[in-house]
Amino acid sequence: MIRGKNIVLRTFKETDLEAYAEIINDLSHATPYWPASLQSESNLRKEFSEGGFWKDDYKILLITGAEDRFIGEVTAFNTSPNIQGPEIAYRIFREDDRKKGYATEAVTLFSAYLFRAEPTILRLTAMTRSDNKASIGMLEKCGFQREGTLRDAEMHGGVPHPYELYSLLRAECPQLEDVIARADAT
Repeated sequence: MIRGKNIVLRTFKETDLEAYAEIINDLSHATPYWPASLQSESNLRKEFSEGGFWKDDYKILLITGAEDRFIGEVTAFNTSPNIQGPEIAYRIFREDDRKKGYATEAVTLFSAYLFRAEPTILRLTAMTRSDNKASIGMLEKCGFQREGTLRDAEMHGGVPHPYELYSLLRAECPQLEDVIARADAT
């Protein structure tokens, strides 16, 4: 468990699966940037039983708030054997929890944790659609640097959309202890 100022990042418990399936399958939470993809609770249980959503090549942490309320999730996953570090992704489930700094805090904590826990990671990568100004601003606030544009990277609504590629190098990321201490001080 990683405690921040306003959120907690934590691994999944088996008792979370029903509520998690409910929230990720609620189409009212879908956005153009993270479309809904229905997942059965039985498939989630199977994946959970194989490592609790925490494997060498794929990790998910819940973002929770007061009284352990689900706010969102952060993930890290390997995209290329040639790149020494995972891609990260993030989402805040409910619209009324967005634009409150939860994703910024979660990505900052998760990035610092990944660099601390895995000494072979040289970089983290993140991609966001070019028209997702909130995500671009959040990544930049977390210290990620823009590396370029992936043209026509995704088809959504019959229209191709470009993506922006961002990265955070080990030397650019604050130490986890410093991030936690700043959260404790405020």
